[in-house]
Amino acid sequence: YANIIKTVPDGEPLYDWSISDSISLWIKVLDAPKFPNNMVFRISIKDRPNDTDPVEEYIYENATILDGVHDWVELKVPLFERPQDEGGALIPDSTGFILAPTSWGGFTYNNRKMDWDKIVGFNLTAVTSGYTAGVNLPADSVVVLFDAFTRFGTKSIPAIIFNGVAFGPYIDGAPWSWGQSTIEVEEGAGPVANSNALKWVQGDEYGNGWTGMGVNVAPPFNLSGAWQKDSVQFKMKAEDGVGALRIQFEDGAAKVGLVFQPTTDNQWHQYKFALKDMVPQDGTSGFDSSSVSVVGMMAEASGIAGKVIYITDWWTGNPEFDVIPPDPPQNVMAVAGTDNTNAILWDDVPGEDGAKYDVYYSANPITDLKASGVETVALNIPGPAGATGVTHVLLAPATDQSVTYYYVVTCTDASGNKSGLSANSDPVTNTAKGVTTITMDAPANFVADGDLSEWQSMTHFRMYPSDGSGHIVTNSTIDGDADCSANVWVGMDADYLYVAYDVFDDVFTPDISTSNWLNDAPDLFIGLYNYHGISHTGYKRGAEPDYHFRFTYTNAVLDNPGATVDTLGENYFYGEAFGSGYRVEFRVKWTDLAAFGTDNVFSPVEGYRIPIDFEINDADGAEREGMLTYSVNNEDKSYQDVSRWSYTWIGDLWYPTGVEDQGSQTVIDYNLSQNYPNPFNPSTQIKFSIKETGLVSLKIYDVLGSEIATIVNKELSTGTYTYSFDGSGLASGIYFYRLESGSFIQTNKMMLLK
Repeated sequence: YANIIKTVPDGEPLYDWSISDSISLWIKVLDAPKFPNNMVFRISIKDRPNDTDPVEEYIYENATILDGVHDWVELKVPLFERPQDEGGALIPDSTGFILAPTSWGGFTYNNRKMDWDKIVGFNLTAVTSGYTAGVNLPADSVVVLFDAFTRFGTKSIPAIIFNGVAFGPYIDGAPWSWGQSTIEVEEGAGPVANSNALKWVQGDEYGNGWTGMGVNVAPPFNLSGAWQKDSVQFKMKAEDGVGALRIQFEDGAAKVGLVFQPTTDNQWHQYKFALKDMVPQDGTSGFDSSSVSVVGMMAEASGIAGKVIYITDWWTGNPEFDVIPPDPPQNVMAVAGTDNTNAILWDDVPGEDGAKYDVYYSANPITDLKASGVETVALNIPGPAGATGVTHVLLAPATDQSVTYYYVVTCTDASGNKSGLSANSDPVTNTAKGVTTITMDAPANFVADGDLSEWQSMTHFRMYPSDGSGHIVTNSTIDGDADCSANVWVGMDADYLYVAYDVFDDVFTPDISTSNWLNDAPDLFIGLYNYHGISHTGYKRGAEPDYHFRFTYTNAVLDNPGATVDTLGENYFYGEAFGSGYRVEFRVKWTDLAAFGTDNVFSPVEGYRIPIDFEINDADGAEREGMLTYSVNNEDKSYQDVSRWSYTWIGDLWYPTGVEDQGSQTVIDYNLSQNYPNPFNPSTQIKFSIKETGLVSLKIYDVLGSEIATIVNKELSTGTYTYSFDGSGLASGIYFYRLESGSFIQTNKMMLLK
């Protein structure tokens, strides 16, 4: 055989042939072979889905094109993958491409599937074939010219937005909403058993009925092959009163869409619209169907706040769905950093292109993600081959404290199938940074007047670029602390939420835009619930409500579900500060806040862990230039993805003291958990579960067996409880805590380290 070989140079992007349906090659034979029956022509295409995979070769074979002398002829070959046989014995022919047979030897394999978007090269080959065992073929040759090797034609590539379980592999981050809409995945809400649906609750921010939601796509969908012959389809359930909706595609500049009236009987219906029928929207033109970066829906002046719409099975084309869960990630390890962070690393799951990863941690080994004490590090982390990891920022209430954590990782494939748990990492001990906590009190003699003297006795959150307490959003500009920095106070009492901002800003421009987020204006993101377990992504209502406040020069706005909370007056101040910058003071009643979204009325409890984030928009002169955030993960996406927020506590406790754990599952056995933190100084918390109502005793002993303290000695109902122990008056050393309830007795060891 003889090859002409083309390989993508190292470091350059691989070939993406996924949109083409054929290749063409012009061939001219100058000198024919002596034994034409033995001579064949092959085109080999080689793929490698991941950098660490071996190369896999697919072969097309033509038995006659090189047999005799001829002038230029065009050979057209469909980019079609022939079905494989189980044993890998099928040989190449002219009907399409197939893996090199295993009997040929010398070839490597990866996922045994042609990855048309991961082509590493191709060969043009002349082969003297027809070998018979024990018989040597005569030597032969052919002189041939090749020209104009070209891809042509387009084929439809299915684009999955939501497959009934999860978002498609190229949906970038959580879905977003605007106009005070909310959007979330509701498990079990789909039209068939065990399927999910998107729950879109309409808002009406400006009272004009415009509101919507959507998803970002990265990398963009290439729908050029589908645009003239395929459709977008989805299932929808809309309640009575929902008006006309527009489905829309965007390429970053231009928009196309189509308006339809859904059936509003609160039943599931199938919708299907030809892509070619989409028309330009909002005065744009030149839509590029090969680069679809946004897909969404909106109400065109017909939205009614609170109306609920469910959507599922949303895609173009006729995609095939994978229903086999991926393997769990391997080699999960955690490494302690020197900056109050742990690095969690794992191996990318082989053969799972488009997979995303979720990372969890706990003070105890993890066997069940729903178990008490299991928390979220990060969700939906893309998995680039060979470089999979995430940083866990370690936080503690009020003071730096030693913590020890185990980590597990799960893999979700491109079809939404989730793996089992990885093996636990080895435990890693590090120092969690003490963060500002929410004061469980009101500022003394609160007056919304811009004078912040009443706040000074309370601790404040710092947001300064110079010390890393404030984070500058990528591709935005803040030139140091004088350009934009802030101190923020948050307080709570039985009746009100209190917030104050002291923003340092060398150019104060509160009203350069009618869009409040483009002015000098701060935002507050806060979840009013005890946050433990798996993080929200979309905003939720009811028992665990998430809120986004925007503070403008005229009013305080609740960005979801959509309302003006207050205007300048008794409860709200926004104004320029003496010198440079501006100040905000605000309070709202818990009962009033709950009424905006028919949510549970919040009651502060010391030890609640609260999701929180702050964002300062910095508009210098004619436009917004910078965004300063509290959460390192914000990246101007906290408004659409709750999992990007940071968190803090109410007061200085890790958990509420002496109350049943609201997040616990049904107690099926007795259990005494390891105290947390451990080692501790000076206080720690002890969590235990009791299976049956009865007398419970929890006592502390020293190494000599002397009783030091009695934490609990009373009858408790079935449940999970957390109590604090303060060792301020004790010396450093080993101590023991002993739980007794009925016939159950367990003793654990803990260390006080001063």
